[in-house]
Amino acid sequence: MGLHEFGNISVGSHAERKGAGEKEYLSFHDVFAFLRRNTLVIGAFTVAGIVLGGVYVLKTQPIYQATTRLVMDPEQGRVISQDVSSGTVIIETAEIASQVEIVKSEAIALDVIQRLDLVNDPEFADTSSLRTIVVGLLTSTVDMITGTTREDATTVSEEERLRHVMGYFLSRVTVQRVGQSYVLQIGYSSNDPQKAARTANALADAYIRNGMNERAEAAKRGATWLENRLAEIGAKARKAAITAEEFRNRNGITAVGSVSTLDQQQLSELSSQVLAAKAGTAAESAKLEILTKLILKDQATESDPEEVANNAQIQKLREDIRSARTRLEGLKSRYSDGNPAIAATQAEIDRLDAGIGAELRRIASVYRANVEVARTREKLVEEQFAAASRSGEDKNIARVELAEMESNANTYRRLYESILQQLSGTLQTLSFPSAQARVVSAATAPFGKSWPKTSIILPFSAMLGFAGGLMVAVLRNSLDRRTSSSGRLERELGIGSLGRIPVYRPEPRHNKGKPALPEPVQPLRSILDSPYSRFSEALRGVKSSLDAVMPASGSLVVGVTSVGSGEGKTTIATNLAQLYQNEGQSVLLIDADFISARLTRLAANTATELGLKPLELEEPDIPLISFPSMRRRDTAELPTPHSEMRRERDHAETPSGEASTIPVPLLTTNQTKQIAASHQRYGHLPALKEAIEKLRKQYKVVIVDMSGFENSADTRTICTYLDGVILVLGNSNKMTIERLADALALFGRSRLALLGVVANRSGVEDWFQSRFGGGGIG
Repeated sequence: MGLHEFGNISVGSHAERKGAGEKEYLSFHDVFAFLRRNTLVIGAFTVAGIVLGGVYVLKTQPIYQATTRLVMDPEQGRVISQDVSSGTVIIETAEIASQVEIVKSEAIALDVIQRLDLVNDPEFADTSSLRTIVVGLLTSTVDMITGTTREDATTVSEEERLRHVMGYFLSRVTVQRVGQSYVLQIGYSSNDPQKAARTANALADAYIRNGMNERAEAAKRGATWLENRLAEIGAKARKAAITAEEFRNRNGITAVGSVSTLDQQQLSELSSQVLAAKAGTAAESAKLEILTKLILKDQATESDPEEVANNAQIQKLREDIRSARTRLEGLKSRYSDGNPAIAATQAEIDRLDAGIGAELRRIASVYRANVEVARTREKLVEEQFAAASRSGEDKNIARVELAEMESNANTYRRLYESILQQLSGTLQTLSFPSAQARVVSAATAPFGKSWPKTSIILPFSAMLGFAGGLMVAVLRNSLDRRTSSSGRLERELGIGSLGRIPVYRPEPRHNKGKPALPEPVQPLRSILDSPYSRFSEALRGVKSSLDAVMPASGSLVVGVTSVGSGEGKTTIATNLAQLYQNEGQSVLLIDADFISARLTRLAANTATELGLKPLELEEPDIPLISFPSMRRRDTAELPTPHSEMRRERDHAETPSGEASTIPVPLLTTNQTKQIAASHQRYGHLPALKEAIEKLRKQYKVVIVDMSGFENSADTRTICTYLDGVILVLGNSNKMTIERLADALALFGRSRLALLGVVANRSGVEDWFQSRFGGGGIG
């Protein structure tokens, strides 16, 4: 056990100490201890969560969900792509999503509500929202105050009721696509399983019926339009055909078959020959042009004419040129310019190029001849075409007009046939409209409820309660600033613990004849009455801690104080003195509580029962202790140890022969004041200081009982006279770290040795009190 200086006590928070360089490590033991301390809180919250979950499961009306499945028939108009590998037709995703929204639309919902008369269903009776109720109450209040009468209140109320029923109905409807298929799953939740199945099937029927009605209505409107259009187009087609035939007869245009006239057929053939001649001339000219460019460039190209590409002599010369050039590059790499071998090779290349040029010029002369032949043929055909054109010039305009008339008549005829075909298909659809979807599996009444699920709610509520309890425990632990934890005092204030004193429990007295002390005074002699109780064993542990700092030779002056009053410091001081006295050590108890002077008052009446004996002041003619620096108000002095020992031996045996304890000598507050200077208002403080210095030479242990230092300046001064101070915390569950730190800060820069803290009334007597505290001690 180390000594703590008040001046070294850090009153900062634990977070500030961590910021100063200290580190905390959280171990599994800390976690286990935390859970063990808060087992009741966490367990209570967990049980509360389970109970609430169970109440919710029991009180909540069960909800049953029935589902029906229908498959959509994809149409070619909606197909946007096809899988190349499998050939599967892929329907547009947006189309499926659109159908899902159509199923959940208000039109479908209104159809089902009206068919099943859900407006008057008891399940939908109370569907008013909180907002509607509040608005209705406010409206009624305003109307009552202003005297206004609303004529359409009933109509609006019915409409709002229908809207509320529809909103409640749609909130129970679920529609989703099954995977990537064309199947839609329609579900409806209700308190009645039969009603859930009936409503789900009604939704599917309403969707199919709505689609069929829409298609039938569209087909009806289309048929009406097509009939009117067909009559109009038929009249125009008939008129155009008659007009074209009359024009043909007037202009004497003879048709060859049903395609064209004789003049047109001859002119068409000549026109084809002219085009063929021009094409041949162009082809021969192109060959000549390409060959001319080839002669100028003197190199092979990818567009060589066929005669050049297939000419063996030219190909042979080109191969020889490539070989010679390869050889020339090799000679240039080995020899310098002007070498005869290089010159010979270059000459050979020039000779081969000249050969190629000569062959190309020969072929070019052939191409020029072909071009002249083609031009002559083209000219001849053009003359024939011109002659045929002049012969049919008079009928050209008439034929053009006739062709336009016939084209117009054919157009009307094709349009008429197309509209007639569409009208036939529309009339067929109208007579037997097909649905866009069909039911795959109808909904049946579910066997089990879909909500609430006991297997989900109870574990979830238990986890929620556990989490809530854990959160409350963490908040409680983080916000708990009480000094009941010795570890927290050590961490945040650097104050060690001397021990924890349990709640004093008086034992039955065996001596029936001896009068019992008043109950508030009994704890002052608990060491004598209950030597082997938990209280006595804990106090002996505190004494062992004090023995560790006691010097081998010399005495120890220990002060016992507390923050405030009523924390059991007098009980601790008295019993500690009794413990030292009964172990054979010379001990002196000093009452320095000049505010309440409890020991002084008790010693005046029940000193013998408490095992105390006030010091008797000796005559000045036989002093062993003198106070030359003080003026005495009387001739009283402190007693000598020899006279005290003699008196104690005289009373060692009781008249009945029963062994008795030696009383503890007590220096009362009145005796301290008697030896103080009369002219000094606070002379008891220097008198007490000098008495302590004198008496420590005669007693091994001097225990000083002081007032609470929070409201006593005397205590803060007396602490400077002592070797060490024991701080008693009698209400550690109510004392906070901040209050204790503020109280210790009252000592200012005083250099005092704080031996440690004694947690009085710690309640370690049983498991429950170790967590929630216990009663008090004297």
